Amino acid sequence: MKPETNIEYFTFSLSVGVLAALDSIFGHELFHKKEWYNKLVGQFAYTRYFYSHFFDEHLQGHHKAVATTEDPATALYGQSIYQFIPSAIVGSHVTTWKREMKKSQKLFGADSSTIQLIISNKITLYFCIHSIMLGVIYHTLGMQSVKFQLCYAALAVSFLETVNYVEHYGLLRKKDSNGVYESITNMHSWNSASTKIMWRLQRHSDHHHQAYRPYQILKTIDQAPTYPFDYNYAIIIALVPPVWFYCVNPRIDAIKAKEQG
Repeated sequence: MKPETNIEYFTFSLSVGVLAALDSIFGHELFHKKEWYNKLVGQFAYTRYFYSHFFDEHLQGHHKAVATTEDPATALYGQSIYQFIPSAIVGSHVTTWKREMKKSQKLFGADSSTIQLIISNKITLYFCIHSIMLGVIYHTLGMQSVKFQLCYAALAVSFLETVNYVEHYGLLRKKDSNGVYESITNMHSWNSASTKIMWRLQRHSDHHHQAYRPYQILKTIDQAPTYPFDYNYAIIIALVPPVWFYCVNPRIDAIKAKEQG
């Protein structure tokens, strides 16, 4: 059935966007596998809604910088979901771009040209792929389908970053006098009752401790920060910041108080 109104387009895009975001959880599991073909298929889940860089940022950035102010996917204490999503989208692109620039400078040398650095940057490749996708959609299906694709992508990315918000909100690692962060521990990810719909993603502390451990055997860690509700409810509650802060901030305050002795 073809949508005829803007409301129908939004509703249809919302349903497909949520399914795409859930599908990206499967993609997340695949690109944590060691085989290249699993990583490729996993990344495809994100390319479909123009978030290809998430593959690089998640593996090379997030898993190293999690629970620090350098990680765009870690929401700060008191930061609302509506502040976090734009900063996460922009920040993840910026950190991926900078990381790729450093790789290119190391590969081509300090005297490499700006054009050479830009062309060799994966972000440039991803934007070209996304532009080609939009062009193909426009020339084969028309402008209405382009509108649907953009709406679908915006909703899917927002859902994905909402999950990131829920996973690490307000949890930061300590930094010593030399500016070195403490090691990642079970205290730097939120957990909740585990359900199959999220592929055990709610056992998130163990995932950050053993990134290659299959989701089926991720462990429940009783000492880790735990929500009194499931991730699915957390996503809904996060949409209402005052309620979210009321439910979650006291738990973070209790964790900080316990760490301080």
